[in-house]
Amino acid sequence: MEDKNQHWKIVKIEKNEAPTWTIYARKIDDTGSLEYKIEGEVQSTSEACLASFREDIQDLANGSEKKKYPTYEIVEETKDSLLTYVIHKEPFIFKNTEMRVKYLFIAKEDGNIGVSWHESWEDCPNPPSKKLKRIEFYRGNWHFEKIAKNQTKAENSVQFNPKKMPRWLFEPMVTKFLKEGLEGIRNKTAKETLLK
Repeated sequence: MEDKNQHWKIVKIEKNEAPTWTIYARKIDDTGSLEYKIEGEVQSTSEACLASFREDIQDLANGSEKKKYPTYEIVEETKDSLLTYVIHKEPFIFKNTEMRVKYLFIAKEDGNIGVSWHESWEDCPNPPSKKLKRIEFYRGNWHFEKIAKNQTKAENSVQFNPKKMPRWLFEPMVTKFLKEGLEGIRNKTAKETLLK
């Protein structure tokens, strides 16, 4: 599939603040799906970055009862995986969405680590909700590559099919999601470093 994908195109570069980041986008062969990714550095270890991501999902699940949307539920958890059920509030003209996402935590042979996720409706025997739009295709990953002792190159990509949603509507949401994800890991790992 990689060979059929279009080349990455730069969507946005943060040049004003350090540390910086770059967001890219490309089409995935002929499926109508798109892939967006953000790259940036984190002043921490790759292990701390991955732990921060997992803790964030757990925090979202533990705090869901305090707000209406988004809601996160951890359906199943093991050392190497998380299965979640998520409801997101969408813009006014669209139905709110439901997702069943499985996260797989990976240690690679080259010493780098990460997490990948994909839709996992086969783990959900419940029929689709009439009030919610089921997201059938949602994939992505975080890849953390050690650069130096406390320096990591972080890359987060997401794949999805926007269907009939116009680019001017979904692209700002996707870029915001990617920026907030990277900033969240940077902030959390920086706080943990200060506490040590």
